[in-house]
Amino acid sequence: MPLPSGDPDAVVDRAGLAEQLGRMKDASELSFRALAKRTQESGVPLLPFTTVRDYVQGRSLPSAVRLDALLTAFGVPSGDPVRERWRAALRRAAAAPVKPPPGLRPYPGTGPVDGVLPGRADLVEEVVARVHAVRPTGEVVVVTGPSGAGTSSLLRAGVRPALEGVVATPEPGPDRVGRLRALLGDATTLLVDDVHREAEAAALRDLLAAVPPGRLVLLGVREEALAALGDLALDPVRVCGMSAARLREVVTAPARAAGFPAADGLAELVLGELELAPDAPSSPSGALPLLGVALAAAWERTATAGGPEITIAHYRAAGGVYGAVARTAEAAYEALPPERRTLVRPLLLRLVRVPGTAGVADAVRRRIRRFGLTHGLDAGAAAEIDATVEALVAARILVAGEGTLELAHDVVLRAWPRLAGWVREDRERPARGIVTDGARIWHDSGRDEGTLLGGRVLAEAEAFAAAEPGGLYPLEREYLAASRARETARTGPTRRLRVAVAVLAVLLVVAVAATVYALTRAPADRTGHGGPSSRGAGTVAAAAGPEPRVPSP
Repeated sequence: MPLPSGDPDAVVDRAGLAEQLGRMKDASELSFRALAKRTQESGVPLLPFTTVRDYVQGRSLPSAVRLDALLTAFGVPSGDPVRERWRAALRRAAAAPVKPPPGLRPYPGTGPVDGVLPGRADLVEEVVARVHAVRPTGEVVVVTGPSGAGTSSLLRAGVRPALEGVVATPEPGPDRVGRLRALLGDATTLLVDDVHREAEAAALRDLLAAVPPGRLVLLGVREEALAALGDLALDPVRVCGMSAARLREVVTAPARAAGFPAADGLAELVLGELELAPDAPSSPSGALPLLGVALAAAWERTATAGGPEITIAHYRAAGGVYGAVARTAEAAYEALPPERRTLVRPLLLRLVRVPGTAGVADAVRRRIRRFGLTHGLDAGAAAEIDATVEALVAARILVAGEGTLELAHDVVLRAWPRLAGWVREDRERPARGIVTDGARIWHDSGRDEGTLLGGRVLAEAEAFAAAEPGGLYPLEREYLAASRARETARTGPTRRLRVAVAVLAVLLVVAVAATVYALTRAPADRTGHGGPSSRGAGTVAAAAGPEPRVPSP
């Protein structure tokens, strides 16, 4: 019969080892944190509680030394013969056919990391240092970044495990601010992340204007809502895109911790699909979630097929980065109500600089100011656009920054067939980008007339507007109307001057013609003789010389 506290003899594979270690934990009645502290009694360095948790839950396989440390934490005496039986159980688990235990997810997909957090040690250290510096007085520490940069992962999988004491985390949902207000009087440290709406950020600003001494609040705020925090956001910790070296760690570390290492060359293949040089110092913030989705799909292939590692064949079979983008983007589009799908094409085409504009040879993404999408719209229409944007941001197709919006990566342009088709259709209409950029500059400059369109460019923009009546947003229509009004005002006097000059030219021609006509129709000569005209007679006379005088009789 299995022992209530775990039976090593019942272990035949990795899942069995995890099950028996779980029984040992239940019998000890200790938390993962308490067990982690007790592992030091065996002489090994302190194990993070997340590592102990991964061993007990079957996420990874402990070494023999760490298994001994874990047994010490469970209270098994150092000389107890049962330790050798546990070591034998570990050897059987390591030699058993490799199949991941159900529920093991080393890669997060589109969600935040829950487990190993690679590549962020310096940021975790910075946030924890700020926490220790301000905790005595009661403060708020703000961590921010664009969507997809990994702010929630940093706080939940990196900072929270590194803090001592209870960390209360009111999850997103209705009246989260009210729940936070109730917790302020009890919890020492509170974590509020995934704040991306300005209204919620403003409510948090009012609530946290004075945090009680000894309390600390960690706020994870998306850049687009940062301004609504007011003075709370004067000096935030910023989460930026990772370097290529750290993204390589994102590929390899979770797989290694799960006991299924990534095959040689897999990291380089992934970075190549993300168009990153091996020594790139940074990457687009949208690269990290795309990588997570692609590797999560590769992991599913590994879990189904079994094997000791995540292979390049598993990754390719899952479609890689391109396949991940195509699946998630199309799924997000199809999930939208029909009336919102019609908003997607004009929205995304504004985020693309098509070939032939500004010297661009290939379609590339570009950043736009988000206010231009809803400026001048009624509340209902603006809400529909905002909801469409949020759905695409949640699917990691778009990245929302501080008042800005852009595609997550240039790969999206090529990997999503629907968007690639729209770009091909639109490449002969560079006027869309000209109007979008011009309207933004016009607005930012206080509607300076010098930024308005004119001449051939204005004519092309107006032709585009006529061809796609619903293709312009209100601010862009205002910009075209102002450009036409300025062009009309400027060309009116010029046209009148041209007409006047033309009339004078015609009158002059008529006058000259009339003069010539009059001269050619004059009488023959003053003597009354017939014959040639006076002009012809004069010529003859001049040639013959003076007429001789005839004396009078």
